[in-house]
Amino acid sequence: MKKLHIAILVTSISLISCHKKDNNTVDFEKKVFDDVFLSAVDSTLVDLRTYTGFQYSEKQLDSIKKDTLHRIVAFNTQNYIAPDDFLEDSNLKYKLANDSVWSFTLEKYNSLQYTFKNRNELPLTGELTEWKNKYPKFSGGLSFSKIYFDEAKENGIFEAAYYCGPLCGLGYTVHIKKANNKWIILKVEKSWIS
Repeated sequence: MKKLHIAILVTSISLISCHKKDNNTVDFEKKVFDDVFLSAVDSTLVDLRTYTGFQYSEKQLDSIKKDTLHRIVAFNTQNYIAPDDFLEDSNLKYKLANDSVWSFTLEKYNSLQYTFKNRNELPLTGELTEWKNKYPKFSGGLSFSKIYFDEAKENGIFEAAYYCGPLCGLGYTVHIKKANNKWIILKVEKSWIS
């Protein structure tokens, strides 16, 4: 009986310590995203109104390009594990700090330039008509994968996916680096288009 109590105690402590480690890595990943979130949006978001703006005159397109405030972005609040081929072209060895999928708190990222809406608010289907009707400054949908870090957790990469309609989207690989205790974007590479 005493051995059973000891076994249960050891198992419980192990499970608690694993859960605590997982929470620490999730908190770390969230902190990194806090540092790079708006820069990543700036680097990967295309304005749907100009990207697919066949219905606008030259003068209207010019006006839209100058109108950069209060753009609406449908954001996938849950990050995701990138596809298996995401790391194929990377020279460095990256891996997930954890495999927990967690949600972004969008309100803290809202700014004069962007207002983020949960992508589940309206359907992201077809020509995005419901989004365009409700939000005249709708710029498209965006989602970020989980971050893949090097062993020292000094460098990382993640996928950003932009959605602008059926068979309309862009994918990016975002390279980040820790510099002066803050995370910054090193470069953004276009990785796919549809």
